[in-house]
Amino acid sequence: MQPTKLIERERTPVALMLYGVYLYYASRSLRLASRALERITRRSHVSIWKWVQRFAPVADRFSVDRRDVKRIFVDETLITIRGREYWLWIAYEPSLHRCLMMRLSVERTIMICYLFLKDVRARYGRKAILTDEAQWYNEACRWLRLPHANYPVQEKNLIERFIQKVKDRTECFDDSFPCRKEGCDREHVKNWLKLFVLHLHLEMDLPKVVSFLCRQVSLS
Repeated sequence: MQPTKLIERERTPVALMLYGVYLYYASRSLRLASRALERITRRSHVSIWKWVQRFAPVADRFSVDRRDVKRIFVDETLITIRGREYWLWIAYEPSLHRCLMMRLSVERTIMICYLFLKDVRARYGRKAILTDEAQWYNEACRWLRLPHANYPVQEKNLIERFIQKVKDRTECFDDSFPCRKEGCDREHVKNWLKLFVLHLHLEMDLPKVVSFLCRQVSLS
C-alpha cells in the first residue's frame, strides 16, 4: 500500500503522530517528546519534526466559527529566529480567548498589513478590527472597508498578554526546532506557527479540534 502525501499509515498510526506532535508543543522539545512517546512506540525526534511539517497544511484549515467572532484585536510583534528578525502578525478574539490567525513577514509595511487583514476578513467576515494607533492599520482597514478602532486602554493588556505568551514559546524555537540549511525559505517556521495556533485551540476546545483532525485525516 502506498503512503498518502499526508501520512504513512503502515509506519506510524495517525493517532500516535498527532499525539507526538501534541507532546512536542506541550514540552517545547522534540527530544523530550520523543522520550515521552517511547512508552508507546520508539520514534526519533527527527520523525516528530517531520510530522509537524506533514500536518501543517491540515492545521491551517481549522478556524473558529465566524458566528462566534464579535471583534478582532490585531497586533504585530518582532521576533528573532536563528539570528534573523521577523514580524509576527496576530489576530485575536478577546472574548473567546482565541488566536484566529498568525502570519510571518520579513518586513512591516501597509501592504503586508493589508494582505493579513484581507485573509482575516475572508475567513471571519467584516468584523470590527481593534488595534493600536499605528497608521498602517487605519489605512489597511479603510481599503478593506473594515470597521476600525483603537483598543480601549483597559483591554489593551489582553492582546499584550497573549503576545507575550507567543513570544515565550518562540524564544525556544531555535533550540527545539532548528534548521541549519543556508538560504532556507523558512517554510518550516511557518509550518510550526500553523500547528502552534492549532495547539492553542486544542487547549481551549479539545473535543472539537480532535474531531476536526480526524475528519481531515480521513479525507486525505
